[in-house]
Amino acid sequence: MKPHMPKIEVAARSVTGKRKENQDRMSGLTTPLGQLYILADGMGGHKGGEIAAEMTVHGLHHHITTTKVSASIYEIISDAFKHTNKTVYDEAHSGDATIEGMGSTAVLVLIHGEIASVAHVGDSRAYLFRNNRLKQLTRDHTVVQRMVEAGMLKPEDAAHHPDSNIIERAIGNQPEVAVDIHDELILLDGDAILLCSDGLSGYASNQEIESILRHCTTVQEVPDKLIQLALEDKGSDDNITVQFIQYGTSKIFKAQQKKLAKANASIDEKKFSRLKLISLILAAGISAGFAFYFWDQKYSNITMDSIPPVGKQEVNLQQTEGIDNKKKDIPSTNNTEQDSDLNSARIIDDQKAEQDSSPLPSGAGISDNAAQ
Repeated sequence: MKPHMPKIEVAARSVTGKRKENQDRMSGLTTPLGQLYILADGMGGHKGGEIAAEMTVHGLHHHITTTKVSASIYEIISDAFKHTNKTVYDEAHSGDATIEGMGSTAVLVLIHGEIASVAHVGDSRAYLFRNNRLKQLTRDHTVVQRMVEAGMLKPEDAAHHPDSNIIERAIGNQPEVAVDIHDELILLDGDAILLCSDGLSGYASNQEIESILRHCTTVQEVPDKLIQLALEDKGSDDNITVQFIQYGTSKIFKAQQKKLAKANASIDEKKFSRLKLISLILAAGISAGFAFYFWDQKYSNITMDSIPPVGKQEVNLQQTEGIDNKKKDIPSTNNTEQDSDLNSARIIDDQKAEQDSSPLPSGAGISDNAAQ
């Protein structure tokens, strides 16, 4: 029984960019040896570059697919580059002026089981993305790369050097070509392989590419973000082609997805709180509206005439009327007694008046201010 192999997920995209035509080509298919992914960047005029790239991809596919499995992976890949180079070279020197001198870069990865075999010619690159780190697996076959290795040029200045587009090796330029076949790479669950043309790597640094990969949440998002980086942020004026091969489940993507889900949940919670507050306000407004409506219906027809007299006031009026009636009912038989009482009161008042008019005793008096 074969051991369980991690799932492979691939995302790829190629754009013309600011060029008039796209001379990049790529492909991916299943072969008897495993999963094969190829990327080629053609050169040699309007027609030649496209033809060279197409012939390179087709030739590598054909030879790797039809070669006997009994041969080693190293031998199969080496022979595929050798035969493809001869085919392109012969076509480029067939006498057709429109394709004369054409050629193409090529980079491929063959994943068989948990082993990845990488080979390349030219400046199209392969990277390994593992544990949030990006590692360049290929070495550019260019003049400026040799200058950087010799200490004559800083890596950050290579992209802007006048000779940055001069390639020392390419498929079809010479009768024979030396291909770099890298040591077999043991893939771990969560690893990823990135293939790209120099439309990306010639403008964006490895650190910038790594930063994009760290913040992606899905495999399908990678090519779009990298092409956006090259075109919009770095001003690439070349064709841009990207293949991203995810081996197994990316822990980085999972972490980013959890982070994104948490952020979305927080946003949803805030939205819910706002909606809840708005609902409460609306409910309070509606309740107040209904209360006012019913109050208005109940009391809107009441007038001053319809208000009954207060009970206490009625009682007082009755009591007052009773008193008046009692006054009317008082008999007049005691008039003599009343007159006698009145005469006595007058005598007492006269006596008091005489006392008040008599002189004050010695020693008694009032102040001048009081007298005045």
